[in-house]
Amino acid sequence: MTIATPTPTPTPTPPASGPVSRIDPEAAYRRPTAPGPALLRLDSNEGVLPPQALLAELAGADPELLRRYPEVAALEAALAARLGVAPERVIVTAGADEAIDRTCRAFLEPDRTLLLPDPCFDMFDRCAALAGGTLVRVAWRDGPFPLDGFLERLDARTAVVVGAVATLAQVRRLAAAAPNALLLLDHVYVEYADEDLTPGVLDLPNVLVLRTFSKALGLAGCRVGYAVGSPYVIGVLRAAGAPYSVAAPSIALALAQLERGEGALRAHVARIRTERDQLAARLAAAGAGLAPQPSQANFLLVECGARAQPIRASLAERGVVVRDFPGRPGLETSLRITLPGNPADFDRLCAALDAALPPGGPRS
Repeated sequence: MTIATPTPTPTPTPPASGPVSRIDPEAAYRRPTAPGPALLRLDSNEGVLPPQALLAELAGADPELLRRYPEVAALEAALAARLGVAPERVIVTAGADEAIDRTCRAFLEPDRTLLLPDPCFDMFDRCAALAGGTLVRVAWRDGPFPLDGFLERLDARTAVVVGAVATLAQVRRLAAAAPNALLLLDHVYVEYADEDLTPGVLDLPNVLVLRTFSKALGLAGCRVGYAVGSPYVIGVLRAAGAPYSVAAPSIALALAQLERGEGALRAHVARIRTERDQLAARLAAAGAGLAPQPSQANFLLVECGARAQPIRASLAERGVVVRDFPGRPGLETSLRITLPGNPADFDRLCAALDAALPPGGPRS
C-alpha cells in the first residue's frame, strides 16, 4: 500500500492587527512526512498490529456507546487492579501526551523549572513552554542515567523532574532529593524493558508513572494513555483538564485489549527483543561509522555520522521510512529505526539496510 505524502501546512504569519498570542505557530508539532512512497513506516514507534477481531467487537457494540459521553471508570478500575492500587490512583488520558500536558499545567508556572534529560521526548519541551515553565537540561546521549547531573541541578525552583531509563535505586534517590518536586517516570516503553519500576515507586508520593496503550498494546490511533500516582497528584491532574478527553470507542477498545490477556503481549515483546538484538549486532558489524545505542524500547537510535541522510534517502527509495532529526542539537546525525515486530518486515528492513550501506563491511 502506498501512503501519499501530505502537503506541509504553511506557517501563518502574525496579523497586522487583531489578537496575537504568545504562542508561536511555528512551534506546532508536525508529523514528519515520508520522503517517498511509504510501504514500511518505521518512524513513529507504533507497536503491534491489533487483531481484526478487536474491530469486530466494536462493530457489535451498543450505539449508546456513541450517544453518551464517555465513562472511563471501568478502564481505570481495570488498570488499578492490574497494578494493585486503588482506582483513585489512576487517571486515563488521551495518550501519555495529555498526562504530560496536565502535569505541566498543574505543577509548572513562570519561574519554576522542569528538569529533563537531553535529548528527550518533544512533548515535555512543548508542554513546559505552554505552561510558562523553564527547561533545565541534563546532557545524556549514552551511558548510564546521569543521576549526579540531575542532583547537581536541583534547586528550590525545580517543580517537575523527568526520569527515563534509570534503576530503581536512582529513581528513589532522585525522588528523595526533590521531595517538593514531581518526578515523572516515563514508562511508555516499559513492556519492552528489562525491568518495570512501577511496583517499586508506588509508595513515593512525589512520583508519577506514565504508561500508554500506544506502544506494546498497539492502540496508538486510539490515543489512550494513563498515569499512576498518589491520590492527591491524580486528583490534581483530573482538575487540570477536560472531563471527557478520551472517546468512548477508544475506551472500549482499550478494555478489550486488556481482556485479551498476556499471551499475545508476551509474544510481541519477545519478537521485538529478538529484532532489537539482531539489528543492533548487524549495524555494529556493518562498520561505516554506525553506532547503535543501547535500547529498552521498540526502536534503535543509531549514530550514523555524515551518512545519516544518504542512508535515510536510500531506505526511503526502497519504501522503508525511518526517523531523522534535522535541527535537533545532538541528534542531527542520528536515525531512529522502529523495530517492525514481524519476520517479513524485519527481513525487508535488513535487505533495505544492506542496499543502503556501503559494500565490503561485514554482515552478521
